[in-house]
Amino acid sequence: MLIPLLLAQLAVARDTVYASAAVRGLVTRAVVANHAPPPELTGYRAHVESELSLLMRDSLGRERAAQIEQLASAITWRRSGDYEMHVVGYRVQTLGSPLSTLSFVRGWTEPTLYGERLRVGVQFLPDSARRPAPSDTARRDTILVVHPFADDREQFYKYSGGDTVTVLRAGARAITIVRLRVEPHLAGTTRLGVFDGEIDLDAERGQIVRMRGQLLVLGQRRSGRRSLLARIPGLEGAAYIEFVNTEVNGRYWLPASQRSEFQSTFALFGRSRAVMRIVSHFSEYAAVAAGNDASDPVAIEHTAHTTTWASQDSISRFGDWREAIGDVTASVTANDFDEFAPDAWKSTGAPRVDFVPASTDNLVRFDRVQGLYTGMEANLQLRNAAPGVTIGALAGYAWSERTVRGGVHASVQRGLWTYGARGERTLPSTNDFVRPFEPQSAGPAGIVGSIDDFDYVDRKLAIGTVVRVLGSVDHALVTAQLGIGEDRAERARLTRGWTGGGSFLPNRGVLPGRYGLAMVDAEFHPGLSGDFVQPGVGARLHVESARGELAWQRVEVSVSGRQNIGAVSLSAEAQGGVVTGAVIPPQQLFELGGSSTLPGYDYKQFAGDRAVLFHGFAAYVLPVWRAPRRVWGNLFIPGFAPGVAAGIEGGWTQVSNTAASSAVLALGASASGAPLSVATDRIRATTGVGVTFFSGILHLGVARPIDHPAPWRVVFGGGPSF
Repeated sequence: MLIPLLLAQLAVARDTVYASAAVRGLVTRAVVANHAPPPELTGYRAHVESELSLLMRDSLGRERAAQIEQLASAITWRRSGDYEMHVVGYRVQTLGSPLSTLSFVRGWTEPTLYGERLRVGVQFLPDSARRPAPSDTARRDTILVVHPFADDREQFYKYSGGDTVTVLRAGARAITIVRLRVEPHLAGTTRLGVFDGEIDLDAERGQIVRMRGQLLVLGQRRSGRRSLLARIPGLEGAAYIEFVNTEVNGRYWLPASQRSEFQSTFALFGRSRAVMRIVSHFSEYAAVAAGNDASDPVAIEHTAHTTTWASQDSISRFGDWREAIGDVTASVTANDFDEFAPDAWKSTGAPRVDFVPASTDNLVRFDRVQGLYTGMEANLQLRNAAPGVTIGALAGYAWSERTVRGGVHASVQRGLWTYGARGERTLPSTNDFVRPFEPQSAGPAGIVGSIDDFDYVDRKLAIGTVVRVLGSVDHALVTAQLGIGEDRAERARLTRGWTGGGSFLPNRGVLPGRYGLAMVDAEFHPGLSGDFVQPGVGARLHVESARGELAWQRVEVSVSGRQNIGAVSLSAEAQGGVVTGAVIPPQQLFELGGSSTLPGYDYKQFAGDRAVLFHGFAAYVLPVWRAPRRVWGNLFIPGFAPGVAAGIEGGWTQVSNTAASSAVLALGASASGAPLSVATDRIRATTGVGVTFFSGILHLGVARPIDHPAPWRVVFGGGPSF
């Protein structure tokens, strides 16, 4: 009796690790095949090209890159455990970050997928950090990942799947690919990394062809205390990898591409997701073989990653790039890992309530109309109970205005279609041509400096929405909206911010009234704009029509593009619009002027029923001092990388009829009785030339208006535009 009971217990234990006997057999063969590299492979050399990028992903999934660093490396791996990346080329495109991603990253590739332990594909501190022993995994500086085919795998993983997913052709060999699902046991006290995802195997040889999934950490620090980041409420993060191997010389599966991605959200910053993406492509393999009679050594327990740099001159002159900078970053998206995402980001599972706002302004904002506004937003995702359905509400109080604002919304997603409805009372800005991620209220500038470069309208809306994605959200989407609204005028209740500074301007005039509203937006490559560093072309068309007490028609078009040709960067953006109506509400006019729309002119100095805004620049980074520099400890800054640049910014407005003229006068007048805004009468433009530093983070040069005679003036500031 005892023996059958024992066998039954063992069978249950096995079933918790392997879904079937066939899966157990497949894993057993994979353990043997991936325990160590093939005996005859003693090392290899290869070329690697990597992109390290920092991006923002908005709530619709559109991505915009703020910084991209591209590195070319010659790598050497030896079976003894040494792995060297020798950086031979480096270049960067940035919006102005003073830090290089290399401040956080050292090694960023994995030499092979053989062995007992793996790194995450990114090494956050150098191997020179003191380590008592290779087996010490409790240190805070390095987390080693338990290989899914390690000898001690059953302590950490369970396995399922094993189905054939495809057949590859390599010469005369047909390679059957089978897929395993690997899930970790979320228990244990040893601080180790584990893999949660899919592994594709060469069914004949049992070697890994592809790993894709997320990385988790088991156990706690030795102190038993969580890190400071782990204790921050509202912070969610995930680490993902996708490692793809290629068959080299028809015998070895070695890296073809590797991607490591780190995504995070912070409730205070809304639903936007910060992404650090690292993608590497391997080529030009030269494998070092010892012959078929070589003995099989023990598995590799630890690989010492070393990163070295060629001379500044050599790195700066490097020009043998395989990919244009930004192409690799744009070829993938954060959505690729949605199936492995944390529960807070998933669209499946039990119903879930989140208190993450659509934007920070729904939590806290400051402006001269409301003063301080504080609020809260809650969203119920029904998920499996009603797939694709989300219901939400937001409410807040404007303390100086003594007014409650907020609303309710609901949406249903069905494949590429999303249907929604919302009713709200808000205080939107009437500013025009606002770029992605730009602020919508005064914020800290209003509190500290009494600067509020916005005007506001008290608006009520009840509106239905239909969104259709064409291909993918990064390719194109169309949005149609239909509803009713009401606008009311507002006044500035504050004369200055809390800490002094100047005085706030009065809030501009608004024509009150009710209306029915229909709007259509079509976006092509919506993640691309002249303010971000991805290459490509994007465009947007906006059409709206209102009928009722207020009636108008408004059309806006924008086109932007960026292209990198070697060390030359070209960027351009043009936006334009037309508004018509028998009586044009002043809040629907186009207004230009000030730092965000037309530098060199007063705040909203120009207005009209027709408007165009454009800017462009061309920059060339000289082939000197391009490599990033270590300034202290692990802190790297971009290389000095001097360059030359030229830019132009301009705009035009027209008051084309009596209705437009009346609307411009309704915006308000100065103390002397002069209108606050006028038409430009002609194109107003400024051009500048000069030198840039740190790959365009800073500029020094001269600029002058070109629409009228004026002297050149010296300009210095951030960014490449003058």
